[in-house]
Amino acid sequence: MGTYQPLFSITIEHAYFANNNCKSLDFRPTAACRASLHNAGLILKSSECGIAVFCENDQLDILRLHAEDDLALTFKVSSKDPNFTLYTTPAARRDDAVLFFSNQEVARDESGAQMLHKGQYASDQAFIPLDSKQLDDVFECKDYVARPDFIVQIRISAQEGGLCSENIDKDARKFYIRFAVNQTFWKYFILGELSERNLYIADLDDEIQFANVGETTLPGSRKGIMLQSSVPIEMQEMQTKRFQLREQGSMGDKVLIKRMPNASLDFMNGEMIGGQMENVSEIYIN
Repeated sequence: MGTYQPLFSITIEHAYFANNNCKSLDFRPTAACRASLHNAGLILKSSECGIAVFCENDQLDILRLHAEDDLALTFKVSSKDPNFTLYTTPAARRDDAVLFFSNQEVARDESGAQMLHKGQYASDQAFIPLDSKQLDDVFECKDYVARPDFIVQIRISAQEGGLCSENIDKDARKFYIRFAVNQTFWKYFILGELSERNLYIADLDDEIQFANVGETTLPGSRKGIMLQSSVPIEMQEMQTKRFQLREQGSMGDKVLIKRMPNASLDFMNGEMIGGQMENVSEIYIN
């Protein structure tokens, strides 16, 4: 067996994660892709946030022959995290469309990285209809029940300067997809005797303000007040917001809770705010 060299790599970045590396992804080659990988002698390896495909140095001529017949390697990508669609934008699933990324439309970001979409982040422009010809032979029956979160396709050309070339720059073999993170308004429910005091929430970083949006009565006749952020807050795997609950008094303000709990993906719903439906995270303080 000869030595292998990188043919291409795909890296998925996501603003939800501290290091931007999107975790828990499963890349599944289509049946046609598996056959092409085998026939062309290519090796597929997974990484923390993507995949890489390698070819044997002395098999490039065979690869070029396959590439003359329009070689397309297509992968169905799903997150193992059931909350992926909650913190990802654009929404990763639609009934009639799927996110589709291909190296046929490559754009470069400010650093020169090859993005498989236009703009800094993936957008709704990446959705294609499920009956698109680009998806011929991609979906199996089970994929319509458990839909992949997105599709990635790399087309390999035999032309000079393409991926079959021995002399292209190594960065030309690296492709990226970057997802933006979803946002949510944070609504604190202050319950019990605490709610009867003159309360407000302070941001130690002086970025987010909270407003009292009214009183509430929860099941069990539990009464309280609601303090809601004035703007939506980006979801983060490791949230770093530093909010304090304080009481306003004639002798000065008093800190009641030094570090308020952060929002959780488990308590999120949709509410009308400013005339449009928004994500709202609910946090309960007894």
